[in-house]
Amino acid sequence: MYKLSFKVRHRNCAETGLSIKFPKHHITVVDIQSTHPKEKQYFYYITGNPRKFDEVVSYLHKAKGFKLVEEIERSTETLLLLVVISQKGYIQNVIQKYHGFFIDLHTVSHGYEYWHIGVVDRQSIDKIIVEAKKMGLLKVLYIGEVGFEHSLLSQQQKKIFKYAYDKGYYSQPRKVTILRIAKAMKLSPATAGEHLLKAENKLINSIARKI
Repeated sequence: MYKLSFKVRHRNCAETGLSIKFPKHHITVVDIQSTHPKEKQYFYYITGNPRKFDEVVSYLHKAKGFKLVEEIERSTETLLLLVVISQKGYIQNVIQKYHGFFIDLHTVSHGYEYWHIGVVDRQSIDKIIVEAKKMGLLKVLYIGEVGFEHSLLSQQQKKIFKYAYDKGYYSQPRKVTILRIAKAMKLSPATAGEHLLKAENKLINSIARKI
């Protein structure tokens, strides 16, 4: 199996437009099955300055391309939204056209979408890159051969999750904040929160499948 990681500033994309407007907010995107071929339905896990969450929601209600914006949950650190987007083109359509599959959830920050995909045929990577470049400014982050037996969590996710657990992030009440975790890991709070959220999602999904 081969892995392709890239970031793209997708032209005329509602999602990228949101990130350009709020570049310091990190969005982890969960793709939900849509009933219309030109629409995509997502869960957005947004981390960043919570004082701007109302501004984010207000922007989305007015932004072109967002047909539905429904707030599901909010905490002092995250905002969870259900959204439906309607636009002409989607990066995932290009990926699926050449039989690519998602290795990780795609994320959006600082005006770019970040994608991590797997393919069986190495030539598919070149075709995906050619088509994706037509849709916006693209930078390849990684191309290489990987095995299916890769660890559930990345090294960074393991490091942050273990630190958070050891310091009492999951205790009631919590004994450490995202800000302190980020400082210890030498990351921004948004980046640390995004890594922690990905680790939590992977662990929860792995356990849920065994219940």
